[in-house]
Amino acid sequence: MRLIEGAAVWDGAGRLIEDGAILVDGERIEALLSREELGGRSLPVGIERIDASGHLVLPGLINAHAHLYSSLARGMAVPGFSPTSFGEILEGLWWKLDKALDPESVRLSALVGAMEAARCGVTTLVDHHASPHAIPGSLQALEDAVCGEVGLRGSFAYEVSDRDGKAARDEGIRENASFLARTSRRPLSGGLFGLHASFTLSDETLAKAAQALPKGVGVHIHVAEGPEDEQNCTSRHGMRVVERLDRYGLLRPTSILAHCLHLDEREKDLVAEREAIVVTNPRSNMNNAVGTFDLPGFLGRKVLTGLGTDGLGENLLSELFAAGIVQKQVHGDPRAGGFDALYALLFDNNPEIAERALGVRVGRIAPGYPADLALLRYTPPTPLRSENVLGHLLFGIAVHDLRVDGLFVAGRPILREGRFVDLDEERIYAEARAAAEDLWRRVEHVR
Repeated sequence: MRLIEGAAVWDGAGRLIEDGAILVDGERIEALLSREELGGRSLPVGIERIDASGHLVLPGLINAHAHLYSSLARGMAVPGFSPTSFGEILEGLWWKLDKALDPESVRLSALVGAMEAARCGVTTLVDHHASPHAIPGSLQALEDAVCGEVGLRGSFAYEVSDRDGKAARDEGIRENASFLARTSRRPLSGGLFGLHASFTLSDETLAKAAQALPKGVGVHIHVAEGPEDEQNCTSRHGMRVVERLDRYGLLRPTSILAHCLHLDEREKDLVAEREAIVVTNPRSNMNNAVGTFDLPGFLGRKVLTGLGTDGLGENLLSELFAAGIVQKQVHGDPRAGGFDALYALLFDNNPEIAERALGVRVGRIAPGYPADLALLRYTPPTPLRSENVLGHLLFGIAVHDLRVDGLFVAGRPILREGRFVDLDEERIYAEARAAAEDLWRRVEHVR
């Protein structure tokens, strides 16, 4: 057993214990205690005691839409790349990068991306992968890196599309199907069926994907991220994107629709009716200049709406801050993107998304829950109370200094005193830099 004591502990459900203690038995939390309650409790002989004074302990964070394959793109320059539209960004950058990935760069992208996530207090990743010239075994490689080597939870999907031909499309379908057939036996892993976006998917491909989709499993797909998606769908198929997905039975309670920036009101109603999941990624959307998410429109319809980073880093607290700021800007109203909405995204809805994707309840520090914990070094300069924790997370930690000293997943220590317990960080990053150099050279020759 292990006791984490002396920290301010926020349980993720509105309760803060200023001098709290978390008793962990194996993979799960046995008790959340105040100092007074701890004093009256008999502890086992030989229990490990961790002094977490000077820290704020949170439930491990969840990234509901990630792209680990982008991890080695940091600092990469593509000659002549000067995009004027979202379509040009995809064709000139991301579709060149994914074509250049080989099995080793897939592995290192996942490994480095998961390490960066851990350093941001993230314990669960819902990943959306693409490597059209290295498809077979790619999801297994992701799982091995994220769940095996780093020790995080992960849900994985391969991004099927028609843009690389029918052979690659069929390989992607087989990769999803074979991985999904095995995920039920893995304690930290789950899977969804990955699709890229409507505008890169023919009717034949959607039909094949729907036929291969196991009962109860959802898709993970980009939806109306840019205006091109809706324009293509209406001109080629005579309907809008959400209607097209629904025609093939792909709007499920376990389906993640990422972005959803350009849906009309009827589509939003249909998403709500089918109880599908929507994930917003505000910093990526701003970076690509594709539009602003209708946060009140989806939350008002009680759509399960979560938060992701879309591969633009792993700092969910900064992402949450951006989610609120952009709502205020676009609506011209300082009340927009308020604390209630932001709390719902990251601390209520993302845990429910993780439960649907992985089949495990996370996101709370409470008896019976998995011991997924993030220990943030934080000395508040103002009073820290139950009712203002989110204010400290956003206007203290997110905008000043996120320092994750400790991380536990299912009771296993991943980070201690800011260092990885079981990983040689220096060696892995050196390997990643060498692999990135090779990857960048290959990107320059992709046509």
